[in-house]
Amino acid sequence: MLIGNVMNSLARWREGMRGRYVRLLEAEIERLRAEIGRLRAENRALLNSLLGTAGVPPIEAHPAQIAPIRRRSWSQIAATREIEAAREGVARERTSRPSQRQAGS
Repeated sequence: MLIGNVMNSLARWREGMRGRYVRLLEAEIERLRAEIGRLRAENRALLNSLLGTAGVPPIEAHPAQIAPIRRRSWSQIAATREIEAAREGVARERTSRPSQRQAGS
């Protein structure tokens, strides 16, 4: 019975220590992520300063914040071109109709 209590106490102590260690690791990760963010902002500011000296417009957004370009298949590209051509045709017809009505009157 005494050995069971000691083993149970040791198991609880080990679990408590593990929890503290995990909390310390999580706190360190959070601190390092904040530092990485700060360093990235500082690097971006330095880069923009150098670009400004060279006469190049500054970088506005972080590359990870820009949405990736969606790649489309050839069939999607062809369908898009057909739709655009149809819209342009309709727009041309609308602009040419009023001049025909005026000429016929």
